[in-house]
Amino acid sequence: MPKITFEMESVTVDVPQGSTVHHAASQAGIVLQRGFAAIHPCDGKGRCSGMACAIFLRTRDPSAVSPPTWKEKLLHRRMVKGGKRLACQCVPLRDLTVVTMP
Repeated sequence: MPKITFEMESVTVDVPQGSTVHHAASQAGIVLQRGFAAIHPCDGKGRCSGMACAIFLRTRDPSAVSPPTWKEKLLHRRMVKGGKRLACQCVPLRDLTVVTMP
């Protein structure tokens, strides 16, 4: 069972295999979606209009998380090229640290 450490919040959560970073944040009481995204959430389907649940991964090992989904590659390619991921599409495969967007 991988562990995710949310760096800005100083919280570590055990994540069931196959769960997303967004799910882990919800378990820990961490709010990722703010403003417009909080009013009109996409329910973790990766169709947000911007970077509603974007996170930075503190790892250089790309195999620590699932590869970017087609939604991330198509709808959010600038974000992915910048080293960010959508928490609702990112599945941890090993322990990792993430930085939530302010």
